[in-house]
Amino acid sequence: MKVSQLLNRKSVLIHADVPDASNALGILVELQEAGGVITNGTAYYNAVCDREIAGGSTAIGDGIALPHACNAGVTAPGVAALCLRKGVDWGAPDGKPVDLIFMIAMPPRAQSEHLLILARLVNLMSDPALTRALRGAVSRERFIELLARAEAERFAE
Repeated sequence: MKVSQLLNRKSVLIHADVPDASNALGILVELQEAGGVITNGTAYYNAVCDREIAGGSTAIGDGIALPHACNAGVTAPGVAALCLRKGVDWGAPDGKPVDLIFMIAMPPRAQSEHLLILARLVNLMSDPALTRALRGAVSRERFIELLARAEAERFAE
């Protein structure tokens, strides 16, 4: 399962103006709904918010966050991406505002796939050249293309 295959044009938003993490999560849930992987946006939003509170911030540093949850409101694996013009506070361990966010949505019985996608994203986001390129992408299609190329190079499949 590839991260880039779980993204589609409808599940990516770049250069967005968002005031805070809560609104960013709401937009990401809407992107997941538009991508056709979530049937109950409210339940999924609540699950992700609960995960952020109970499990700690999903910010991994360097302006990146990876909110995620397995939830009955998810019908198929999906990833949504949000790139912000200006970062928001996400409780990151390095204290930096978050401006590059990937939301992972998985059905309840897809724990291994959930962990695989999360690990792949952490690995990919550790590349400063890729994150810089993603932040500078001029279109949704280019954003997905950059991620797909990096994923193909890093994970030979």
